[in-house]
Amino acid sequence: MTRFLRASALLAALWIVSLGWGGVAPATAADAVSFRLEWRLSGYHLPFYWALEKGYYAAENLNVEIKEGAGSGRTVSLIAGQQDDIGLADYMLAAASAAKGMKIKGIYAVVQNGAWAVVSHADKAIKTPQDLIGRTVAMTADHKNIFDLLLAVNKIPPEKVTVQITSPATRNTVFVNGNVDAFLSVVVGSPLDLVVRAQQGKGKPIHFMTLEQFGLAPMGQGLVVHERTIATKPDVLRRFLRASARGFQDTIKPENIDEAVDISMRRSNASEERRASVKLQWLETLPRLRTAHTKDRPLGWTSDADAAATIDLLVKTGRIDTPMPIKDVFINDFVPGN
Repeated sequence: MTRFLRASALLAALWIVSLGWGGVAPATAADAVSFRLEWRLSGYHLPFYWALEKGYYAAENLNVEIKEGAGSGRTVSLIAGQQDDIGLADYMLAAASAAKGMKIKGIYAVVQNGAWAVVSHADKAIKTPQDLIGRTVAMTADHKNIFDLLLAVNKIPPEKVTVQITSPATRNTVFVNGNVDAFLSVVVGSPLDLVVRAQQGKGKPIHFMTLEQFGLAPMGQGLVVHERTIATKPDVLRRFLRASARGFQDTIKPENIDEAVDISMRRSNASEERRASVKLQWLETLPRLRTAHTKDRPLGWTSDADAAATIDLLVKTGRIDTPMPIKDVFINDFVPGN
């Protein structure tokens, strides 16, 4: 009997040790998530850095690594190659890539109005498409199709406008140096660096001619994943978006914006001189987190109308031959509140 009691006591002790010193079974290892941005720190990245700093991802048992990118094209390629789990990329580019066979889908629309614009110097402002005649405009190769459509929709002969193709890294520089009259970009991105420099007396004031005024309003940036990730890690995606949505809900509050900028600057190792422009980028993003079609939906929701307009734009610009079903490109399955 004594031998039995000793054996029982030993088994009980081993059971307690197996549960951990607190008598609770140890938590399973957090799921690693590689999250690739499309570029260096921009204002619409703030909710993700906030969620990381505040422990929202950790609370969902996720170990999230936020990585800077080198353009939407590169991010889409990394997601398509399953080198990263989740990416933030231009939804027009993502849709075009999906149409060409890449196994990717958009799962959460961040900047729902792409807010494209032709950026020029205020003292020689390009205010209408007709003002483009005789001017030189810089843009990346990926963006030329949408510019061509702007000209076509507004009946501007393309031979009357000079297009200079540049890399994303040099596009703004050739403009600042006076080598071109204007450049094509999204309003919520790097052009706001130039706005801040002008406010600080370090550069010339600039003017935005938004494409939306003249018939073109594609979707902007959103989260993209590989179809295999959807099939094999649906719970990871739900937890990631749930934590990210908390980040959005917090950082849209005016009282949290400066802290969110501080957190993002520190975690991304951004240079101090970019602080004002990063804040301005987020402020300019806020009204673009929803469209008229998603104003009554949860943040991140993609409407069929917005998706169809973006796909139609791809057809009209020749990026894809025929429209593809919306569900083959954009889904709302993982949007919190759906």
